[in-house]
Amino acid sequence: MIKDKRLRECNYGDFTGKLSKDFKGKMTDFITNPFPNGESYRDVETRVGKFLGFLKEKHDVSTVAIVAHQAPQLAFDVLVNYKSWKQAIKEDWRNSGSWKPGWEYIFR
Repeated sequence: MIKDKRLRECNYGDFTGKLSKDFKGKMTDFITNPFPNGESYRDVETRVGKFLGFLKEKHDVSTVAIVAHQAPQLAFDVLVNYKSWKQAIKEDWRNSGSWKPGWEYIFR
């Protein structure tokens, strides 16, 4: 098992510790603009992209299990499934309550 800080949740800055209902409805506002005193979803995408590069370079195996938070998971949809951030946010399983035990991403 490898713990990797690049898979941490988005730094929500001033919204950290606040109720998600106070800002999660405005997620698309923070795709390129960072949360006040935090980071943007593009920042998360950069981190996750570096993590994927690390996996490809150092751990070129057929299957890897990853546990991550919402923003990194959405970044996987952007980087691996070529979704836009708006599409990834709109189709997020949390919106429909359609959680399942695992998603498969094919990364080459």
